[in-house]
Parts: sequence; C-alpha cells; structure tokens
Amino acid sequence: MARALQEQLDAVRATALAAGRLQTAARDAIGAIDYKGATDMVTDVDRRVEAFLLEELRRLFPDDAVRGEEGAAQAGRSGRTWIVDPLDGTTNYVHGHPFYCVSIACTDDEGPLLGGVHAPELDELFLAARAEGAHLERPRDGERRALTVGQGPPLERALLGTGFSYLRDEVCARNCDAMKAFLLAGCHGVRRAGSAALDLCHVGLGRLDGYWELRLNPWDCAAGGLVAREAGAVVTDLDGGDDWLERGWLLAAAPALHGPMLERIREVLGDAL
Repeated sequence: MARALQEQLDAVRATALAAGRLQTAARDAIGAIDYKGATDMVTDVDRRVEAFLLEELRRLFPDDAVRGEEGAAQAGRSGRTWIVDPLDGTTNYVHGHPFYCVSIACTDDEGPLLGGVHAPELDELFLAARAEGAHLERPRDGERRALTVGQGPPLERALLGTGFSYLRDEVCARNCDAMKAFLLAGCHGVRRAGSAALDLCHVGLGRLDGYWELRLNPWDCAAGGLVAREAGAVVTDLDGGDDWLERGWLLAAAPALHGPMLERIREVLGDAL
C-alpha cells in the first residue's frame, strides 16, 4: 500500500477508536432522545460523536468534503468526501444491545476508497482500502488478521442477514416477503441485527454468508460495503450493478451465493425494485 494511503487509513483507525470510546463512555448516561420519524431515533450521543468526527476530519483532511447522518457537512475542493455514521445501530445502543458501531468512509469519483467500522462492545475494528484488502483488529486483544471470503455454501446451508427501513410501508412488507422466501427455501437462517455497517463487515468476516437490504443511506453502507468487497464478497445493487452506494438497494454475498440470492430477491420484489 502506498505510504500516503496507509497514513490515511491509520488516521481512520485512530479516529474510529476515539469515536468508539465516546460511545462507550456515554452508554450508561444517554441524554435526550428525539425521533426523526415514528421509530427512527437520534440521541445526544449521535450528535456529539458526529461533532467530534466533523472536527477531526476537518483537521486531518481540510480539503475534503464531509457528509454525516445527523447533518454534519463540510464543502471540499479535493473531489473526495468523507461519509460518516456516528452511531449505526442507535436503537440497539439505547436498549443496551451491543451491536452498534461508528462507520467512517472516504469516497472519490470511483466509489469508496477507505473504510473503517468500529464496534467497541464487540471489540471489532474493520479497516479496508480499495484494491488493498480488508482486515479485522480486536483492539483489546491485540489480534489482527486479513479477511478472505470463500466461494460460499449452497443456499440451503447459508446464514443470511437483512434489515428493515424505519419507513414501514409496502417496500418494508415486500422485504418481509423476501425474508420469508429465503426461510422457506431452506437456508440455514436469517438474522436481523440492526446495523447495516456491521452486517456488511460480517459478510467480509464470513459470519454471514449474504446480506441484503433496501433503502440504505450512503452512511449506512459506504465503509461496510468496502470491507465486504475487499474481503472478496460480491457487492452490487439489486440490478446486479454497481450503483449500491447512492441507490441503497444492496446485496453483499459470497461469490457462489450472490447469483442465487439476487435471483430470489428479484423474484419476490418484482415491481418494487
């Protein structure tokens, strides 16, 4: 890896770890909870961590743009944009469920370039750079290992993951149908864990064989999608193309599983695509 790119990935690592410490320190003293919709909550922790990320990225990369889930924004002139989710899995966090993380990605005109996803309570830090692979660190244990996705099992032996939009409408109902179709097809199981960024990283880790979701935002999937792709998973939109980042209709799966999963999803969703 070029030295400059490695230094930038090291900065992502340090920033993600610091954001994780902020999340951990505040988990037993969550302040105000607001709602952006009927079920889409945001806490003062989301806002404080995002403010930290914006300040740190401005300091480290003053020429780059920044885009955050809770409205953080900075114009840039470099052609690169940092896309951050300060607390992916807010509902889990509020309920004391450990499946939450911070997600940091740098994108350019070719898509995600750098990505970091840190889940402090799971002691998992995923890092990736385009065309340079992905790896998992366990900061407390000192473990570090490269991620490599195999070809994958047949569908009937696969453990899959999905998620559901906070907008509970016909698209959400169709995704319930997709989950039912996979279960009735005899897959090993379907999980819904509540953090798209982590689910994507867990495809890269091999903990999930495939993951799909509808209507994600870029901050949900930019870093995790890069981790999964660099580990060897196939990451596409639901047309099988590469417009998954902004479109947000996404499938990430082991190579041999991607085609069968995509076919089944498209059969069920039909004109909802």
